[in-house]
Amino acid sequence: MEYGHLVAVYDRLDETASTIEKTEIIADTLKNAGELLPVLVLLVRGRLFTTWENDDLGVSSSLTVQAIANSTGIDDEQIESWWRETGDLGDVAAKAVETRSQTILLSDTLDIRRVYDTLRGLTKYEGVGSQDRRVDDITELLADADPNEARYLVRTIVGAMRLGVGEGTIRDAIATAFLDGSTEAVEAVERAYEVTNDFRTVSKTARNQGRDGLDDLKVELFRPVKAMLAQKAENVADALDATERPLVEYKYDGMRTKIHVRGDDVRVFTRRLEDVTTQFPDIVAATNKELSPGDSIVEAEVVAYDPETSRPIPFQEFSKRIKRKNDIEKLATKFPVTVHVFDLLYHNGDSLVNRPLSERVDRLEQLINSDGETIRRAEHLQSASVDEVESFYGEALKSGQEGLIVKNMNARYQPGSRVGYMLKVKPTMEPLDLVIVRAKWSEGRKSDWQGACDSLVGMTSVRNCERLGGCSRD
Repeated sequence: MEYGHLVAVYDRLDETASTIEKTEIIADTLKNAGELLPVLVLLVRGRLFTTWENDDLGVSSSLTVQAIANSTGIDDEQIESWWRETGDLGDVAAKAVETRSQTILLSDTLDIRRVYDTLRGLTKYEGVGSQDRRVDDITELLADADPNEARYLVRTIVGAMRLGVGEGTIRDAIATAFLDGSTEAVEAVERAYEVTNDFRTVSKTARNQGRDGLDDLKVELFRPVKAMLAQKAENVADALDATERPLVEYKYDGMRTKIHVRGDDVRVFTRRLEDVTTQFPDIVAATNKELSPGDSIVEAEVVAYDPETSRPIPFQEFSKRIKRKNDIEKLATKFPVTVHVFDLLYHNGDSLVNRPLSERVDRLEQLINSDGETIRRAEHLQSASVDEVESFYGEALKSGQEGLIVKNMNARYQPGSRVGYMLKVKPTMEPLDLVIVRAKWSEGRKSDWQGACDSLVGMTSVRNCERLGGCSRD
C-alpha cells in the first residue's frame, strides 16, 4: 500500500474535530488494512512502537533539519528560518520539497512498509557514524516524498502529528472495525489493551478471533502493563469512608516499578514502561536471592536511602540512577535502594489482575524472604479505625515518606486507571505566588505556546519545577 493512501487518511483526520468521525475514518482504514494491520494501527496516530518498546529514534530536530536540507538542496539557514516562522518542521518539510532546487531522477514511490521499517530501523544505529546513517535514511525517504508526504514523515519523526487521535480513539475504532462497536465491544477492547499495552495484538485478535479471543488475552511476562493509579482523598477519614475492607500502606517517595521474573531472568520496568534493568543490577541480584523461585510479576516502590542517615533520598536526586547508563556500580553505592513490594500481578502462569487484592497480597507474602535485606513488604496496616490509620499516617511522614495509600482489599487490578480502588492521602502543600521570568517557544501543535520556565522570582533555588500552562504569542 502506498504511503500516500495513509497521508490521505491523515488529511481527513486533520480536517475534522469530531471524535466520532475520526473513529469512523480509522475504523475503515483498519478494516481494509489486510496484512498491514499491525503497522497501520500504530502509524495511524503517528506511532512506530508500542508503549513499552524503545521509541527513541535518536533523531534530534537539528538532524531532521539536516535531512530536509540534504533532500531538497535548500540550505540549513533557510530551513531554520522557515521553522522559526511556523513552529512546525512538518510544514517546513512540505514547503522545502515543494520548492526544492534539485530534480530527483528515478525517484521511487513511498510505500507504508518501507516508511515503517526505515523509521523503526533508526534505533539500531550505534557508535561512530550513527547520526550520519540516520540522516541518510531520512534523506532517502524525503527524496522520494511529495510535499504532503514529507509533512507527515517529519511529523512522525519528531512526534508531533497534531491529529487529535489518542488511545481511546484507537480503542473505539478497533471495536467498530472488527466487533459491533457497542459499549460491550469497547469494554472488551479496553480490557484486552489493559493487559497487553499493544494495539497490534489487540487489533489482530479482534479481527481474527473476535470477543472470545480478546477475553483470552492475559498479562504476560516481559510485556509490561500500566500502573493502576490512585485518586486523591482529602484526609484519612474520607479515604476510609470510601473504601471497603481497607488496606493501608506507606506512599513512598520513589520509583514505581514492575519486576518481571522468569527463573534467573529478571527485568525491571518503570511506571512509564521503560526497561531500566541495566541501571539496577542490585535489584536483579536481590530478586534472584530474596524472592522464591518461579515466574512472577511483582509491583513495588523502589526507594533510595542515605547510607549514613537511613533517611529516604528525594526522588529527584535518586532519579539520576534511572537516567544514567554509565558509572552504574558507583551510583548503586551512592544510592542504595530498598524494594518495597506491594502487589503480585502474575505467578507461575496465572494472571492475577482480576483476582481481589486480598488474594494477590496473600500470594505475594509467600514469595518474600523474611530475612531479605533489599526486598521487603511495603509497610502496611489493615484497619478501618481513623485513629489507628492517623497514627500510621504520622509514622509514614516522620519516616520521610509522602503519605498513605488506602486500597480496597476486594478490588481487582485495573491498569492505567483511576477507578477508586486506591486512594492517596498526602499533606496539602501551601500555594505559592510566582512570576515566570523566562520561557521558550514550544514546537509542533503547541508552537504558539511558551513553556519550560527556567527561573522564578522570589526563589533563590528551585529543586523541581513543572509547567502547568503556557502563554500564547498574543
